[in-house]
Amino acid sequence: MATTTQSDFGVGLGLLFSLVALGAAIATTVLGYNYAIAHAAGEAAGTTQITAAVAFGVALLAGGLAVSAIHVYDN
Repeated sequence: MATTTQSDFGVGLGLLFSLVALGAAIATTVLGYNYAIAHAAGEAAGTTQITAAVAFGVALLAGGLAVSAIHVYDN
């Protein structure tokens, strides 16, 4: 009798990357809000804008990896 085992590795990786994407999206929102306030006050906030762009890139990459992990490890 042959038995097969299934792994929840794809679901776990998908959940992990989804949480990373959610955290990065929240960071993008907070940093964008902080930049808007600094810009309205006439302060220089170039590093805030760069950090928000990096957080946005991380959110996109992690979201794509979350979807890929679910498809790759699907049985």
